[in-house]
Amino acid sequence: MNASLGRAVAVVVALLSPAVCQAQVEWVDPTIGGVGILLQPTRPTVHLPTSMVRVFPLRDDQLDDQIRSFPLTLISHRLGELFALMPGETAGPAAWDQETTTPYYYRTRFDESLIETEFTPAARAGVYRFTFPAGRAVVRLGNRHSGRMQLVGDSAVSGEEQFSDMKAYVFGRWSQPVAMTLDDEGRNVVATADAKSLEFRYGISFISVEQAQRNLDEEIGDAPFEQIKSRAKDVWNKTLGRIRVTGGTDAQRRVFYTALYRCYERMVNITEDGRYYSGYDHQVHEDPRPFYVDNWIWDTFRALEPLHTLLDPAAEADKIQSYVRMYEQSGWMPSFAIVWGDHACMNGNHAAAWIADAWAKGVRNIDVETAYEGLRKNSLEATLLPWRNGPKCALDDFYHEHGYFPALRPGEQETEPLVHEFEKRQAVAVTLGNAYDDWCIAQLARELGKTEDYELFSKRAQFYRNVWNPNRKFMWPRHADGQWIEPMDPKFGGGIGAANTTMRTTPTPTTGTCCTTFPGCLS
Repeated sequence: MNASLGRAVAVVVALLSPAVCQAQVEWVDPTIGGVGILLQPTRPTVHLPTSMVRVFPLRDDQLDDQIRSFPLTLISHRLGELFALMPGETAGPAAWDQETTTPYYYRTRFDESLIETEFTPAARAGVYRFTFPAGRAVVRLGNRHSGRMQLVGDSAVSGEEQFSDMKAYVFGRWSQPVAMTLDDEGRNVVATADAKSLEFRYGISFISVEQAQRNLDEEIGDAPFEQIKSRAKDVWNKTLGRIRVTGGTDAQRRVFYTALYRCYERMVNITEDGRYYSGYDHQVHEDPRPFYVDNWIWDTFRALEPLHTLLDPAAEADKIQSYVRMYEQSGWMPSFAIVWGDHACMNGNHAAAWIADAWAKGVRNIDVETAYEGLRKNSLEATLLPWRNGPKCALDDFYHEHGYFPALRPGEQETEPLVHEFEKRQAVAVTLGNAYDDWCIAQLARELGKTEDYELFSKRAQFYRNVWNPNRKFMWPRHADGQWIEPMDPKFGGGIGAANTTMRTTPTPTTGTCCTTFPGCLS
């Protein structure tokens, strides 16, 4: 054991009640992980735990010296942003320096103009504060996707943005009267004033502009910037302070608390005054219970959700019940439960592992019978194909009958039109993942007294044995004729599981025409 590992082993974690929480937010460094080696870098996101408003500067990664603009919030983790604003006389990207990044506060200064940008959040609202050394304030505000903006007198603005068959709404106020001009398309606003400082306070909603204004008034109102910042800092200290670390080095504390901060970017509570818009049936629902979205469950079921089950079982019950409501509204238990609906990513029925684990640990405030119904339906009636959702296909029928997902030999033509052109069948991964998820369903069935289902899913849990190649001493793809596939490229032969940034880019789910004239807009 080397010295650094020995110090790591010395770290002791204690769960604390809220009454004895310790201040820990100063250990968080949101820039850790800010350069992506594979896929995407982490982002220095400023937000409250599991809140709707999440903000970071729009640039390629932490090494990019050009900021294109600042969003008002995110669509979802890694799936784009909503609205954008940028200070300065020119519309292009600007070089930045002197950046300060914390979970509750962000600041940077632009090199040439020396304009300072600051931000601090509430749950469904936020405040940008700009300082203009030259004494002339200029801020551009507009859509990143298709949408429109409206001027409200000389000190407020409202707008909406269309994305993936739903809308986001904003209502914002400037800290003083400004001269505003709206472009011919009605999508971008330029605000100017003779001032050295200018604030933009705004609320976000998925329900309406009126609700966005209520969110702004209820969460921020006229409170001073420093007061809002202090509130946000207190929330983070209370949240992160639930875990006290002893031992280890300062660097290990930074890593630990930064990782814990990242655990609270998702899931996101989108309930607004006892209502929420659901992308699963495109309706606004009255429900005082929080409705959570944005769970990339292939990534989170192993560790993140079990951690939250320990830290806050009541909130975890709300998250699971959100999945139950999504199932009731859409007919399928979702996988990646994004705000606009189920984003069919990766493979597996991993809500089974998540819900079974939470139930085993005592989480009870859920409609477990309906949850079980959805998990069972996804296992037996939904397609198991990677990056797909909906009813099963011929390959799924083969899996149910033969106990493994069939693979293709090198050069063999695909026969199933539902197979993702890029992701392929991923036959071994599908077999292993669903065998495990079916084992989890079996355990839940036993807990609920469903004996026949327990026996059914226990047998299905053994399907992993059907892809064990005794000659290779490894899990291996099999053809529909039962033969092992040789030769097989172990890196990409079964599908693009070892993806990198040159081979996969996750498309932003937008259905409208993107703005190309506003700085930072998608092209």
